[in-house]
Amino acid sequence: MTSTIGNQRGSATITTLVAMGMFLIILTLFTQFAVWQYGRGVLRSAALEAARSEAVLDAGEGACVRRFEQVSGDLLGGSMGEGVGAVHCKLLDDRVVVTVSARFERWLPISPDWAFTVTAVAAREVVPE
Repeated sequence: MTSTIGNQRGSATITTLVAMGMFLIILTLFTQFAVWQYGRGVLRSAALEAARSEAVLDAGEGACVRRFEQVSGDLLGGSMGEGVGAVHCKLLDDRVVVTVSARFERWLPISPDWAFTVTAVAAREVVPE
């Protein structure tokens, strides 16, 4: 009588390796998504801070860009920081509009890059008449 145990040797190892590989890919994709959400939050915060800094009466020239670069530079560096475009500050009569575009690169070939635009608005202070 022959035993079937000898024919199945190592089959659990292959299944385990495939399952672990799939788990690591899914874990990497979830981590990538979490890091991208952090980066988007940083850009939203930096844009809001930039709009608020430009909205005050005694704001110096270029206060918006300086504040955006300060906040985003402190919180977002490395390759993610390289994917951030130039900040655009638009002064209107009653408000400041700050817009910045970004593109975060994928970590794995199976996922897409993420490109988005963040806009922040702050009411400008006006001189009372």
